[in-house]
Amino acid sequence: MKPRRLFASLTAVLTAACALALLPSSSASAHPLGNFTVNRYDGLVAAPGLLRIDHVEDLAEIPATQAKPDIDRLGMTEWAAQRCRKAAEGGKVTVDGRAVALGVKTSHARVRPGQAGLDTLRVECRLTAPLPEDATVTLGFHSAGTDSGPGWREITARGDRTTLTKSDVPAKSASDELTTYPKELLSSPADTVTASLRVRPGGPALSEERPAAPAASVLPRGADRWTRALDSLVARHDLTVGFAALALLIAVVLGAMHALAPGHGKTLMAAVAAARGGRARMKDVLPLAASVTVTHTLGVVALGLLVTAGSAAAPSVIAWLGIASGLMVTAAGVTLLRRALRTRAHQHGHGHEHGHGHGHTHDLGHTHDHSHDTGKPEERSLVLVAAHTQTA
Repeated sequence: MKPRRLFASLTAVLTAACALALLPSSSASAHPLGNFTVNRYDGLVAAPGLLRIDHVEDLAEIPATQAKPDIDRLGMTEWAAQRCRKAAEGGKVTVDGRAVALGVKTSHARVRPGQAGLDTLRVECRLTAPLPEDATVTLGFHSAGTDSGPGWREITARGDRTTLTKSDVPAKSASDELTTYPKELLSSPADTVTASLRVRPGGPALSEERPAAPAASVLPRGADRWTRALDSLVARHDLTVGFAALALLIAVVLGAMHALAPGHGKTLMAAVAAARGGRARMKDVLPLAASVTVTHTLGVVALGLLVTAGSAAAPSVIAWLGIASGLMVTAAGVTLLRRALRTRAHQHGHGHEHGHGHGHTHDLGHTHDHSHDTGKPEERSLVLVAAHTQTA
């Protein structure tokens, strides 16, 4: 790859990563499980002499971005065919304990709009395996791609002119074949990778009714439209110094706009200023602000480099970065709490009043007593309840 094209690809991926981190999602929200997920569904249909498997893959924004160079090189049709062949090779079917090879009958893939101006991919494969026609058999199935990272994994099984006398998977898809993810299951997504069936001949015919995938013609609105315009801008190959300066300026503006959103250390910086008792200076809050800026930038750059390199470790790296950022926020909160407790103890130990009474005699012939207060007013102590930051 030429250096100019490599730089353009890296710029596009970094911009995509920035868009995911900087801009809120709008109406296109196909992957509530996360932008790194590859979600899989296998619909098993046992028919006389044939096992049909409707294999569906729902690639979120980051995996779809990683697949784009291969799609550009092979074309969507050939890329989908290769993807389905890989699913057939990775899947395992047994009939009465004997392994049976899976074949690919049809393959199809299409692009759909996703979050932050990025595209998602939906791959649909029809896989087949031979079955005995007039015998009761025990089927075993193991799905492909079970070690490919986080995602929704679901298997269903039905009979077509056969009867399933035993099945450890449901007949109906909870996600409508990866078209609608149930909100109540997002915290514990489906993770079914195997199925065991007992099939005997005879039974009603199965009507072929499959849910329609979300329309690819629905264009994103709001911030996503502006993000797509920015994607088109950075995808240019005639890079110049002026173009690089403009891209840098846009990145600075987007970063400044993003910093105005909730979180991003503003609560912690306010707590630091309050802990100083109104005497905070720029040097007191500047290190914390700089740490937020550096960690944000490093996270986006790391994500862009991993995605550009096609690394499958990107989800794990981002997960560890999230844990590290959480530990940093916790450490900052503990430090502020200790400082507040020390300030309070110091004020209780030194803030006191003392007075003494004495009389004054005036020429008019009367006296009065009064006392002098030499103690300083007790300053209000700070109790740090919580410090919360929102991760973009």
